[in-house]
Amino acid sequence: MIFIPLRFNYCPHCNKKIIFKIEMEDIDSRQYPAPVYIVHKDESCNKLSTFYVDSLLRVSYMELEKKKGGIKTLETIP
Repeated sequence: MIFIPLRFNYCPHCNKKIIFKIEMEDIDSRQYPAPVYIVHKDESCNKLSTFYVDSLLRVSYMELEKKKGGIKTLETIP
């Protein structure tokens, strides 16, 4: 069993702390940094942004809009 840790970051739209879980099958491992779409599930935000992760699934940077190349859209964990 592989343990995938939760990731903590900040929403680029509202700057609130967000929590999400990324697994290897959520990204295109042929491309690093690999884009993944994160929806900030919050009543005051609820916006989508693109997060880029490295081969250890650490976020390297993020963009406000949806950029091409991601294969999965994930929701934040409340």
